[in-house]
Order: sequence, then structure tokens, then C-alpha cells
Amino acid sequence: MLAAAYRISTGAADGAQPAGRRSLFDLPLGDGPLWTVREERVRTRARDGREERHTAVLPCWSVRSEHDLTGPALGFPAASATLAKALALPVRAFEARQVAMARFGRYGFEAAAVTGMFGLTSLPPEGVVRIAELRFAHPYAVVAVATDTRPDRTTGPWHGVPVFSAWVAEPEELPDADA
Repeated sequence: MLAAAYRISTGAADGAQPAGRRSLFDLPLGDGPLWTVREERVRTRARDGREERHTAVLPCWSVRSEHDLTGPALGFPAASATLAKALALPVRAFEARQVAMARFGRYGFEAAAVTGMFGLTSLPPEGVVRIAELRFAHPYAVVAVATDTRPDRTTGPWHGVPVFSAWVAEPEELPDADA
């Protein structure tokens, strides 16, 4: 599941649609086990008068992970030995660990911000919008992707790189106040 989330998230950083995407107009109206699809009459700029919108309802969650990095596969023992030799010090025991924490709550993903803007100069013609509301009341993958779009429309070296991932098995209750 996380591998699929990584594939989708790197393209999403550039606004790409996932492969195999289905139109909301191909789905039946009404409640399903994980979503609700409904229709409303709206003004739309869609050429065929059929617009699609998506919203998601995510419960609060927090994750914490701790990783021991001292195994030989990651190269820390070799790096420690090389550094000790370069500094003419005896090779000593060392620890290398990584701890990661993330939280999604009332105000969004911790240490992240989203800004949106739209403009409307005249009322477009009336059409139909189909809206899907996803409910994440079941286990799901979370992937945070770095975005680095420059004013000249180029991207930086970290653009699209997944910087955090987790599997959320159980949602949490919304705290009364964020600490």
C-alpha cells in the first residue's frame, strides 16, 4: 500500500492524475462504504458542463517511529571506523537512530501550510458538478511530499521526493486544544 502511495504522491506534486483514474460521472450517486457521490447544479467553466470536485474527511492521527541505524547495511559502522581512523582515535561503540513524528489535527499536517487562490471575473454558464467525499475511517497510507516550484516554473532537487510516510491503522479523537 505504501509503495502505491509513493507512486501516486510523486506525480501529485506536479498535479498529475493517477493512472486508471475514473470519472465521478462513471460512479453511481449515493452512499458507498468509503464515499458519497452527489450532484448539484452549479455555474461551471467545464466545456461539457460536467465538473468534478473531491473532498476528503480525515480523522486526526499521529505517528512516531524510531529506527536503529547501526546495522552494516546502512554504512554507519564503516563511516564510524573511517572517521575514527582519520582522527587517529580508537574505534568505539556508537549508536545511530532515527526518530520521526508526525501529526494531523484540527489545523492540518504539522509544520505544513497550504494556500489557495482563485479568481472569478464573470459568472460562467450553469452546469452539473459531481462531488465525492471520501471517508478515511479505515486503515490508510499517509505520504508527505516535498514541493519546490520556483518562480520561473522550474523545480528544485527535492521536488516530488516523499519526505515522510506512515500507515495509519486507527484514527484518533480530535483533541480539545492542540498542544
